[in-house]
Amino acid sequence: MDFSKLLAVITWLLEREQRVSHRFLRREFGLDQALLEDVCFELVHARRVASEEGEEILLWIGDDGDAPAGISRDTASTKARASPGTPSHLRRDDSDAPAHSAQSKSSPAKPAEPARADAERRQLTVMFCDLVGSTALSTSLDPEDLREVITAFQNRCREAIQRYQGFIARYMGDGMLVYFGYPQAHEEDAERAARAGLEIVRSMVELNSNVGDAYGLELAVRVGVTTGPVVVGDIIGEGAAEEAAVVGETPNLAARLQGVAQPNELVIGPMTRRLVGELFELEDRGMHELKGISEPVRVWRVVSEREVDGRFEAGHVGGGLPLVGRQEELGLLVRSWEASKEGRGQVVLIQGEAGIGKSRLLEALREQVSGEDYVWVATRCSPYHSSSTLYPVIEHVKRVIGWKPEDEPAARLEKLEIALEDQSLPAQEAVPLYAELLSLSLPEGRYPALVLSPQQKREQTLDALSGWLLEVAERTPVLHVWEDMHWADPTTLELLELYIEQSPTVSMLNVLTYRPELVAPWSMRSHMTPITLNRLERPEVEALIGYQANGKAVPSEVIEHVVAKADGVPLYVEELTKTILESEFLHEEGDRYSLAGSLSDLAIPETLQDSLMARLDRVPTVREIAQLGSVLGREFAFEMLHSLAPHEEPVLQDGLDQLVDNELLYQRGRGRRARYVFKHALIQDAAYQSLLKRTRQQYHHHVAELLKENLPDTADAQPELLAHHYSEAGYHEQAATYCRAAGRRAAERSANAESIVHLRHGLESVRMLPDTPDRTRLELEFLTDLGPVLIATMGYGAREVKDTYTLAEALCGQTGDMHDRFPVLRGLWNSYLFAAEMGEARERGEELLRLAEDTGDSELVVEAHRVMATVSFGMGDFEDTRTHMERGIAIYDPVEHDGLAYVYGADPSVVCRLYGAKALWMLGFPATAQATMDKALADAEALSHDHTKAFALCYQATLAQYNRDVPSVQEIAEAAIHVASEHSIRQWLSWGTILSGWALALDGEGAGGLARLQEGLDNWRKEDLFAVPYFLALKAEVLETVGRASEGIDILDGVIELSERSRQKFFLSELHRLRGVLQLREARTEDAEISLKRALDVARRQNAKSLELRAGVCLGRAWMNSPSEEHVVEVLTEVHDWFSEGTDSRDFKEAEDLLQGTAADH
Repeated sequence: MDFSKLLAVITWLLEREQRVSHRFLRREFGLDQALLEDVCFELVHARRVASEEGEEILLWIGDDGDAPAGISRDTASTKARASPGTPSHLRRDDSDAPAHSAQSKSSPAKPAEPARADAERRQLTVMFCDLVGSTALSTSLDPEDLREVITAFQNRCREAIQRYQGFIARYMGDGMLVYFGYPQAHEEDAERAARAGLEIVRSMVELNSNVGDAYGLELAVRVGVTTGPVVVGDIIGEGAAEEAAVVGETPNLAARLQGVAQPNELVIGPMTRRLVGELFELEDRGMHELKGISEPVRVWRVVSEREVDGRFEAGHVGGGLPLVGRQEELGLLVRSWEASKEGRGQVVLIQGEAGIGKSRLLEALREQVSGEDYVWVATRCSPYHSSSTLYPVIEHVKRVIGWKPEDEPAARLEKLEIALEDQSLPAQEAVPLYAELLSLSLPEGRYPALVLSPQQKREQTLDALSGWLLEVAERTPVLHVWEDMHWADPTTLELLELYIEQSPTVSMLNVLTYRPELVAPWSMRSHMTPITLNRLERPEVEALIGYQANGKAVPSEVIEHVVAKADGVPLYVEELTKTILESEFLHEEGDRYSLAGSLSDLAIPETLQDSLMARLDRVPTVREIAQLGSVLGREFAFEMLHSLAPHEEPVLQDGLDQLVDNELLYQRGRGRRARYVFKHALIQDAAYQSLLKRTRQQYHHHVAELLKENLPDTADAQPELLAHHYSEAGYHEQAATYCRAAGRRAAERSANAESIVHLRHGLESVRMLPDTPDRTRLELEFLTDLGPVLIATMGYGAREVKDTYTLAEALCGQTGDMHDRFPVLRGLWNSYLFAAEMGEARERGEELLRLAEDTGDSELVVEAHRVMATVSFGMGDFEDTRTHMERGIAIYDPVEHDGLAYVYGADPSVVCRLYGAKALWMLGFPATAQATMDKALADAEALSHDHTKAFALCYQATLAQYNRDVPSVQEIAEAAIHVASEHSIRQWLSWGTILSGWALALDGEGAGGLARLQEGLDNWRKEDLFAVPYFLALKAEVLETVGRASEGIDILDGVIELSERSRQKFFLSELHRLRGVLQLREARTEDAEISLKRALDVARRQNAKSLELRAGVCLGRAWMNSPSEEHVVEVLTEVHDWFSEGTDSRDFKEAEDLLQGTAADH
């Protein structure tokens, strides 16, 4: 085939495919390098129908010679809706999409193709560069001359842009609009843009010497760069004017930033500044008001690249976080260093995925050996120069020699000669070798020409480079770090093999870092040690979060979010945590952070956006499949994806195989039964967030309909799944319906935390509906469902509980239904009770009882009696408590009323018995009380309702404490703690902890018991005030056991006043009695007598025979051998003789012993 025919075929192929690699052309047409270069020159420079992307890709730009306007130019020839390079079998054909009218109930049609499916959301770095003074040039230059100047300018810009793989979206006269991150994202697009911008500015010197001087001009450029979210890919215009539009503020901001730059300056905006870290020397130009931009924008001038010793330093100037989870690997590195220093050189190979902490581990090694006498050498490979021979080594040599950009050739030669003085290789050989390597021209005649073949020259250059450092290592230890070897060029890898071979002979440690995709050219040897960095475990992730938060407490929701999304990758952990801490979703409150919003709305950190999108862009032909999978979730089934995707099964399977091969997905199972999991949660997020919102909604709706119609079992078992898809689709009524089903289902399994999440999501959906009476009723129903699970999780007195019921009460006024009003009033009653507002609680309880009796509804009546039993006991009215217990139990029907626990948070029959048992004990019926308590616990266990069970266990432990049965208290309290901990029931966890602490102290471990009791008390008082007098009485008793009776008396003084004020009097007698006992211990006899008499009086007023007996015993002991002894015998005998049961109790036996003792004395 002659050259003209070859060129015609390649032109046709390039127009059809839009982009073709040099490698493809060499293989397809058998081209040698010279012929390939001729083809490229003809297409790019002569015919101007193509441009070059990097050094290996040809892009079609059309017959008009314009710069490529977008990756979707293929529509000019095929009009197919597909990304460039998409095989025809993945291109969507609108004729294949079923019409909505053809959908059947049994098999919902696949979704109609979203409008402009090739458009997507992206983070984009946009560059705007402009030739300064072009208007003046147009008036002073002939049009043809002006064309030559502008073409030369554009060529310089294009070379720099293509070197860093930017995409020239549009030539605009004398300016350019450039994208970094589209159509192909890279890990460091902002950095690429900054480097390209600096190169464009520097190129003006050469441009002026070549072109400017010819026309008597001083040419200059302004460059603006900024980063931000955009929608890109919609095709606008027709024919030659067709281009991929970018919608968003970012392009406009880039143009405005260019306008504030001075001639030959590059300026960047805030997000670009954050992304480039400390890689560049920057000059802060302050805030600027920019036309068309609503807020002032801070601007930085990029002065030059910074020299840093490693990737970690570049991102963490000023110090990073402590090393976490890598102590073993660090220890191995240190041991290898110690061996190397002794002359037994070592090589350590550190492999791990991006962000796993390779550079941080190197930094930790450097910190570990700081202060030692050694030479540190850092050789870093670059993604921009992976085809540039020995690039990382050349850059290192330049740094060692001390070359500066402004150095003249003579100065550079002098520095090179000085640096090579200590080399064993003669300067006559070394200098020419290095000069050629460094592209330095030598003065004619100063050094003899090297008479070497290319192969000999290559070998000698590699020998010289390896020998240089090896000779240094013979004098002093060398720690040589080779970073990012996956980007190394072949010659650098060859040089590295020489190093590895000779390392054991000198005091040198070579540490290599690389990603798994590197196919290592070396064989493992005895002096080589591999390290594979794995993901961090959960405790290590939590530690990293804690360090990031400077030790401040972080909400558990944040920890769960970061753990789930970061997948143990340290970089992801750091960036996610930083983003959350700096967001509006958290408020800083002293030594902790509090949650102020839903983390589900949190975007991917901008620092991770480019790298995540780059991984998806490596498989552009099947990226759409990843996007569809992302709608289904982190994990999805092949069959579900097939129902959603507009592809035949073989095509879909092939696409999934590509995603698996590129390590974006994991696969489990085969064929139609296969399931797929995104390797990283953030990959799923990146794919999902790249979809247009409208497209997402269409897909979510289709998934929900598929689940509802085709998989009813899944819909029944996982209503939250349908709720999610309907909610994301914007179908709020359906979302609310399934959220409520999910909330109730979770509550029935005592999964209270999950129930709260579902119900809150449902409320959000309800509040998106139009404001109608139906919406009001639905919102009220959600609040009524939410109240009990909030109680079960947070406690009765929690602020959220009260707020929920207060809002519900306001809505009740709009519905007017008494059945609606009862559970709401019941919830508010709880709030008053646990705020220890006993008078208000009693009034609300009586109102509930009247309301229930008016309706005649047995469910409401039994719950009203449970309410009255509770409040009556709290106020010390034990007879009334027993009455309400008996009435409630009489009405309760185990079959009809077994669901009330889920409505009110606990079973009313069980709770009636719990309070009734305690009241019976107070009234002097300890045996009947115990039997009643045992029945309550048995019923609670039969219900399988965890909140009711924890409630019953705590009250059974309380009854044991009334009996002063320390071993039983400890055993039962621990059981309560177990149940409460397992199901996150904070209220009963606190109650159980208090009783456990009391028992521990009374069993001889005073300090430990006091600490445990205080822990439980502190947690209880965060939300609740009910029962606090009882708990403080226990604390006072424990203080006595550790010799701090006076502190106990002070506490009891305050608690007695609190009980009187709040009318919370169920333990008032015991408070007075305990104060009397402690006063006796402190030899305050008169005070003790007053306290004990008051204890006796209160017990008698309450008809609390058990407390009367106990107070009588204490008073009898105080009056023993005193004039009042006969009186106390009379009092004690009366109450002792009253008892008809419980004669084996400790209190009864103590009374009996005391009476017998006084009788013997007489």
